[in-house]
Amino acid sequence: MGKLIQRLVGAAALVTTTVVATQAASAQEILLSEPTVLDTVYDITHTHTGDYYRNRTFARQGDVLFGPGWFGAAAFPELEMDRDAEALETAYNELMFLQTRNTPTLRVPDLRSPYNTSVQLLPLSQTNSRVIGSELNFEPLPRR
Repeated sequence: MGKLIQRLVGAAALVTTTVVATQAASAQEILLSEPTVLDTVYDITHTHTGDYYRNRTFARQGDVLFGPGWFGAAAFPELEMDRDAEALETAYNELMFLQTRNTPTLRVPDLRSPYNTSVQLLPLSQTNSRVIGSELNFEPLPRR
């Protein structure tokens, strides 16, 4: 019994020493010098229209009513939203180009089909049916 207690105390001391001696794991912080795609899209969509707090100022209210803006770009809300939409479309097209056409297309051979016929070519599927390829059903509904 005494040896069992000594072993348990020794194991507890070993575990305690191990826990105290080891340092806590710390996650590495990733410092990105470039903004994420979501941040960039947010900035693009709020370039001309601004956020709620910017739109509540007296100067902004004057811009909305009279639209002086800056040279070549009036500050009417509709025109600002139009410019933001054009910028978002440009960013979307660029992102789609980078995502889809940035790497070469991999070509693989098609797999062989285990079927040698189709449902449309079966004789039973064509009896009393519509024209094959037609998606419209012009049959009258039964009367109630």
